[in-house]
Amino acid sequence: MTKGLTGGELLAEQIKREGIDTIFTLIGNQVSPTLVHMSDYGIKVIHARNEKGVVHMAEGWAQVKRQAAVAIVSGGPGFANSLTGIIKAYYAQTPLLLITGGVVPRQRDMGVLADIEQVSFVKPYTKWSCTVHDAARIPEYISRGIQFASTGRRGPVVLEIPIDVLKKRVESEPLRYDSDLTREDISLAAPEKVDAFLEMLSLAKRPVIIAGDEVYYEGAEKELAEFVEKTRIPAFTVNKARGCIADIHPLCMGSGRVLEAGPQLYAYQNADTVITIGMENDYQMEYLGPPNFSDEQKFISINKEAFSLINGNYRTDLALLGSVGRVMKQISERIVGLSIDYNFSEWLDLLNENKKRYWEELEKENSRKPTSLVNPYRCIREIQRLIDEDAVIVIDGSNAMFWATLCFNCNHPGQVIIGPDGVLGPMGSGVALAVGAKAAAGDREVVLYTGDGSFGFNAIEFDTAVRLDLPIKVFIHNDETWGFCKTTQEILYNKTEAADLGMVHYEKMASALGGYGELISDEKDLTEGITKAKESHLPACLNIMVDKYAYSPGANAFNEALKLQK
Repeated sequence: MTKGLTGGELLAEQIKREGIDTIFTLIGNQVSPTLVHMSDYGIKVIHARNEKGVVHMAEGWAQVKRQAAVAIVSGGPGFANSLTGIIKAYYAQTPLLLITGGVVPRQRDMGVLADIEQVSFVKPYTKWSCTVHDAARIPEYISRGIQFASTGRRGPVVLEIPIDVLKKRVESEPLRYDSDLTREDISLAAPEKVDAFLEMLSLAKRPVIIAGDEVYYEGAEKELAEFVEKTRIPAFTVNKARGCIADIHPLCMGSGRVLEAGPQLYAYQNADTVITIGMENDYQMEYLGPPNFSDEQKFISINKEAFSLINGNYRTDLALLGSVGRVMKQISERIVGLSIDYNFSEWLDLLNENKKRYWEELEKENSRKPTSLVNPYRCIREIQRLIDEDAVIVIDGSNAMFWATLCFNCNHPGQVIIGPDGVLGPMGSGVALAVGAKAAAGDREVVLYTGDGSFGFNAIEFDTAVRLDLPIKVFIHNDETWGFCKTTQEILYNKTEAADLGMVHYEKMASALGGYGELISDEKDLTEGITKAKESHLPACLNIMVDKYAYSPGANAFNEALKLQK
């Protein structure tokens, strides 16, 4: 029996009932009626320094846990600060429940503090958003909100709960929403679609698989590996799917985003059949269009919802709709039942030869650049050599992001979290994402590779890491400028403005906040610096002065495309 509790207590109780043991917040009068009860229910409270950081932390937690996270912010300016995080989560398809405070309804339009329209403003960027007017219905709304966020095309839900509703005591038994609807989609593809898939595959000579976010969120890494092994098709992984089939797997070709301009481009340009699994087509994949994809290719998609196929410029000759894990298993079992033996060994040999040649050339190019500053390619290789094999790697920035997403290897599901993930593509979420990821990851190591510009957006959240003993390791790719934008200005306008940041001692900030900080301005000091950062067991920041003229292949490809547009 829970009657007699306040709305705020019911909120905390329901979060616990939903199996969520951590919330992310920033204190405020409108939400204090619930925050003060969180510890009563054994809920850990991660309290940040800015509401934008609150939502990014929740997103980092959600990605590691593969379940909806809960963020709680005060209304008005607190809610306004959270908007970037909400919109990012919407386009990155991150399951998230944000609870915002609100003014007492009878005081609306009277000039009361923090009285702004919240629900209708954010509605286009949520899966569901509404105001809770009855304290007895708080458990129902919380449960429904988490289910909305977690099913179908995942995303954020926003519930506005006015302060008087949180304070009100509920004398009757509160309403519950204990639906028997599963939060796991278990649908299969139509059998005739599976037959059509097998027929198209029988005609293919050079197929590729590109696995995306839904594979990870469904926990379908076992099904992906089985599917790849049964079909013998070379596979690439993108974004949250990185590591769902290990890079060291003989049929895994590594990172598949077009943006990084890696060896995947050769595969895409020469493939005759492209199979996308749980992936949305957007700018990160060049809309599956020229110059790296062509009209002559056949496109097959395995996806959970038709929305993912009809939203934007998605290309498909055959669509299999259903739970991606179950559909992959469905196809694998059908192949075994028909005793089909696919053989794309010649194609696989070509891809492996190209991959080997690509990395040899990149290694050679970055070895012949003598400089006392740190080369980004060699820096990332050394970081990876010294961090834990299963470390969660958060990536942020632009040129820094291009380098990191290209060069870090991934052999475990959920190993990479990309800050500018999704169509919104905002830089600067890295520190907060890393804090949230560490809150979820327990003893698993969490590292952040970020540009100096992107680090500055939410740098103060390093204090949150120190204050709450969340020992993230931050590696700043410091070129003293908004490097990627600066090169773009140079190409398009032959001059630059507002691009230079100069030398900033971020490592001193980290030390002043109680963490470990060190400046690395010579590559020979890098190994020792990484080792000391790890051995400190503190939140650590290595401010690494990189060669500002060492542009990643992705940055170079982007800039070459700009030249053609001039």
